[in-house]
Amino acid sequence: MDDQYRLSDFGLVQEEGHNHPPVPFIHRKTLHIPGKKGVWDFGTEIREKHFNIPLATQGRNLNELQHQLNQFVEFLYDEYGEPRLFKLVFDYEPDKFYLVKVSTQFEVERVKPFSRFVLPLVANYPYKQFVAESDEVTWDSDIPIISDITWLYGLDDFEIKFPQTIDVQNDGNLIVRPVIIISGTANTLSLTMNGESFSFGQISQPIEIDAEKYLVKVNGIEKLNAMTGNMKYLYLSPGNNKIRIDGSGLDLTMTIKFRNHYK
Repeated sequence: MDDQYRLSDFGLVQEEGHNHPPVPFIHRKTLHIPGKKGVWDFGTEIREKHFNIPLATQGRNLNELQHQLNQFVEFLYDEYGEPRLFKLVFDYEPDKFYLVKVSTQFEVERVKPFSRFVLPLVANYPYKQFVAESDEVTWDSDIPIISDITWLYGLDDFEIKFPQTIDVQNDGNLIVRPVIIISGTANTLSLTMNGESFSFGQISQPIEIDAEKYLVKVNGIEKLNAMTGNMKYLYLSPGNNKIRIDGSGLDLTMTIKFRNHYK
């Protein structure tokens, strides 16, 4: 949990049989029309994913048990007493994590010599994420060897001196929206991906494009009109992505950062 704790650090053990659904909750949008057989199908909405993890305490002394539970509750809740987000990694899939929080109240069954309870967690974003961002994936990375990823140095750093097409590999199986950081100088610059062109005027200050937040910053200041183009199409599909770079007076470094996401 949070890259630093295991359940045992709080005196807890996971009992047999936990709930880890392979798919998130799906809300079906349908409409029944009187006199018509069946229903109209308006598609689905992907909602959250719930986990229920049965836990037990290891200590036998009641004071020790309460102390361990207090420490665990302190980890689960923030200083305002609200459930906080934390990273959850399962031992059988150590290269991926969920962002979860406590979803509802839970009660502890205090039966000597142990105490038991079921920890209810929810991932409001229901998909798994890779433990490292794309620019952190190198041969020196501390990443589980089971990971099916592209092992290259400087995978997402590009020196741009002339018009060219670059390849960016998304090793996940979901579309992701990257952060693109451009530094250096250019008289004009355009990026073409997914059939959409993104254009810039003269570049002399660092530009950061956060496609997930639909945000453009110039030298740290929000300036959405510094780029033209429909940011809806600024995404990376699973597999290889080709990005065409054109312009004049190009002397740039471009970094494309993202995290692989998985169903």
